Amino acid sequence: MDLFQWIAKYERKTGEKFERDERFELFFLPEKGFCEIGQLKDMLVANQCCGDLLFWRDKINSAARKAGGIKACGTWCIRKEIKAYIRLLGYRIEKTVELADGARQYICIHKDTGKMGRVSPAFKYKKSGRQAYFITWEP
Repeated sequence: MDLFQWIAKYERKTGEKFERDERFELFFLPEKGFCEIGQLKDMLVANQCCGDLLFWRDKINSAARKAGGIKACGTWCIRKEIKAYIRLLGYRIEKTVELADGARQYICIHKDTGKMGRVSPAFKYKKSGRQAYFITWEP
């Protein structure tokens, strides 16, 4: 697929119009999709992504380790079922924290590396009202 086709897929999945965030560099590979990646303080963030999640996660982890000084990586989740996303990334939930507003935060451990991840409510999509999550992990 070309970039425009990947963006159309992203818009179908999120229900929102893709708006380029100039704070992040846009990476694109026809067979892997696209991902906006940038640094926010000591965190490397995948802002908007569509395509091969595990490929982009591995690229972000590699870049974070090479850069030095990066303490965490992060991304937003656009999937409806957050627990499936957690499993896809290779984590198991160690603890579920019930928040005051009824939302849940998940403390996770990676099945292979033993590194910690955290899945926290971030915002709700404007059109659908669906909960989005911010996921952080050790590179």
